[in-house]
Amino acid sequence: MDFFFVEYRDPLVGLIILTVLIFVVSVANHAWKLFANKDKEQKLEKFIKKFEIDNIHKDLLRNERLSFGNLSFLADIFTKSGEFEKATQIYLIALEKSKDKNEQEFIFIALANIYFKAGFLERAKEVLLQALKLRPRNIEALKLLKIVYLKLKAYKENLEILECLFELGEEVEKEQEFIKALNLHASNLNNEEKKQKLLELKMSNNTMLGRFIFEKYSLFLGQNFNDICDLLYKQDQVFNLENQEFLEFFYALGYISKDQIPSHFVFKNSNLKMLKILRENSFKARLEFSYRCSECKNIMPLFFYHCPMCYEFNTCKIICEVKNDEMC
Repeated sequence: MDFFFVEYRDPLVGLIILTVLIFVVSVANHAWKLFANKDKEQKLEKFIKKFEIDNIHKDLLRNERLSFGNLSFLADIFTKSGEFEKATQIYLIALEKSKDKNEQEFIFIALANIYFKAGFLERAKEVLLQALKLRPRNIEALKLLKIVYLKLKAYKENLEILECLFELGEEVEKEQEFIKALNLHASNLNNEEKKQKLLELKMSNNTMLGRFIFEKYSLFLGQNFNDICDLLYKQDQVFNLENQEFLEFFYALGYISKDQIPSHFVFKNSNLKMLKILRENSFKARLEFSYRCSECKNIMPLFFYHCPMCYEFNTCKIICEVKNDEMC
């Protein structure tokens, strides 16, 4: 054992032993890096082969004179024109040529978006997981993976992603409660058990969760009129008449008579006032609803909890208009 204690031997011997140890550690570290890089290259090559399709133009695209920027620009053009297969092949070739982590990360995100738009959710998920291996704190990849899991109805995995986003400083608390509600709705519990557990969720100021509970279980828990007005239009149940908005809505639709209206009643909603006047004068009129995303400003014909264009949560604003109803 005294062999390892330098103070008991010639200082030169100790220095030689220390130098040998440093050399051995350096060689081992270098060998490990070579092995890790080779393993990484093999995995990347395996990934590329898994998704690539035979193409007669591959050799042309692999030309060394075509830079990463050239290939990305070309792939982007095909993506915008809807030629997803060609765009995918170009990105895979760019991935094969690239050694830079930032470039590889960019390609993975681009590929994931293409697969997502084309409807290949499992492929999109696999590519996003590859991107997160390169940089686990990639918020863009996490947000897209969150939507992929949502469409795959993988709610538990979705909650894990939301937890990661929360740790990165994103405001996802309301979305977490909403996903918990979706998970409960998809469970094997009976309706009464589901309702009981849904009521335990944090619904304060969570408009999407409140709407979901009303839409699926007809539970009115003080939801804002403007968040559920389109759902109210589809039913003839009258309630919450103490609220001015609910009162004038049901009165305009003819669900309650004038005798049930207070003498001081005055319409505040111009659309409902117009609807009531038109119907009283034998005009055929109805309410029509559209839905605008407050984030990307796109207007959709159907309600959404997550915007189908920008994928943001809780950005749906209901637009109500009075229209001529020729079907009456």
